[in-house]
Amino acid sequence: MKSNEDSYDSCVRVGILGWSDIARRKFVPALLQSDQTRFVALASRRSGQGTSLVPGTSAVMMTYEELINHPAVDLVYISLPNNLHEEWSVAALAHGKHVLCEKPLGLSTASVNRMLDAADRNGKLLYENLMYLQHPQHEAVRAIISSGRIGRVRSLRSEFAFPGPADGDFRLDAAMGGGAFHDLNRYPLSAALFFLEGKDHRFVRGSTEVRDGLTISLQAESGTEAGESFSFLVSFGQQYRSFYEITGERGNIRVERAYTTPADMENRIAVTVNGSDESFTVPPSDHFLGTIDHVCALIQSGAWEVEHERSRKLAELAGMFQDNCTKG
Repeated sequence: MKSNEDSYDSCVRVGILGWSDIARRKFVPALLQSDQTRFVALASRRSGQGTSLVPGTSAVMMTYEELINHPAVDLVYISLPNNLHEEWSVAALAHGKHVLCEKPLGLSTASVNRMLDAADRNGKLLYENLMYLQHPQHEAVRAIISSGRIGRVRSLRSEFAFPGPADGDFRLDAAMGGGAFHDLNRYPLSAALFFLEGKDHRFVRGSTEVRDGLTISLQAESGTEAGESFSFLVSFGQQYRSFYEITGERGNIRVERAYTTPADMENRIAVTVNGSDESFTVPPSDHFLGTIDHVCALIQSGAWEVEHERSRKLAELAGMFQDNCTKG
């Protein structure tokens, strides 16, 4: 692990807004491994928590307002309940900070567009934390598709489900933007944008399970202008599943643990071509570290238009599925 005291002119100075479970367990350890960043500030509403729990860091505790105003912060990582993403992202962008925000950026297409408009207006990056895509296994899958080995892609099917958050978690509070759809939809939807040739989706069918105003499960299907079928399920209260399966005219690719591959795990890519097994393994990789370094590279290059466009398209897709599945 690099020392947090290391100082390089090119380092991106990071402030964390929200001391969430994902920030503590995954983001901060990766941040301290990156040689592209310095962890300089933390803001948390919960007293008694924070940098004292992160050995070897000298990050300063601040209020939310102090952090987004602080001249020593270049990038704000926002790990707050979903209903606060728009408010604090827009505020950070207005104060000249780049923003790495947990998914979903906003709770509606209009919200996401307002956030991205603020980023464009201020000339800053707003990056939706689709960390899993920085694992090299997904580029390996896309290379197989591009090679033509499985033929033209006909369908993508994906599921992301787990038993559910613990009692008291904001994801079980509809007023805070909770529910399985808001929590999980960006995974399969971003996979569709990443792997499918068609980008314009036509809604086919879908359904939701709602309990006490909270979406517990949503499953849906769409078709693209390229003749591909896309179907997905996101759910709380079910056995853990995290996979996608791509079927082509001559073969099939399936990736288990696709969205939550542990950093120390060698993952198997199951590939069948014309009935023959062509499966292979991909070495371990920390997709949180990969995301941090990718975001730093975007900031240093100033070329983030494609990322903003992806976030707009994801919000549009999410809105289409949510609106159609909750009609009536």
